[in-house]
Amino acid sequence: MKFRIVLSTAVVAASLLLAGCQEDLPSGKPVTPATTSATSQAPATPNADGVLNPGDVGKLESGVELSIVKVEADEVERQGIVSVFTFQLNNTSTKALDRWSSPTLVYGEEGTAAESVLSLDKNYKYGLEGKLPPGSKQTIKIAYSVPVDKLKPAVVTSGDLIWRGDFSKKG
Repeated sequence: MKFRIVLSTAVVAASLLLAGCQEDLPSGKPVTPATTSATSQAPATPNADGVLNPGDVGKLESGVELSIVKVEADEVERQGIVSVFTFQLNNTSTKALDRWSSPTLVYGEEGTAAESVLSLDKNYKYGLEGKLPPGSKQTIKIAYSVPVDKLKPAVVTSGDLIWRGDFSKKG
């Protein structure tokens, strides 16, 4: 009988101890293991011509998902008004991504190529920073020397992925 009481007390104590070991965030909410978000979009099926629409998520040959999260206007010293594309890389593959083909932008009815603009003070860069391990994401902002209102139509190309459409309203 004495053994059962000691054993029961030990089980209760261990349960309380384990419940108290859960790490809390500053918000007071418990930390949960990283899982795939239910809100993340699945890679889109390209149109019949193999081209994605502005809001579609593409999948690179490497298995990395690429999306254009946002397009917004900004002003950069020496360049003036620029369009800033926010790209997100999501490495769903089993290998680290160490290179990524920086996207090109062609806009307007004439298909004018837009020059990318480097701005370290605004954190507008040309591409991937370091390596992207499996299961990780990286958000990259790339600025182009064209006003946002001229991005109808526009074509964005990165590796074997192509998006085409009106990017002037992707804010």
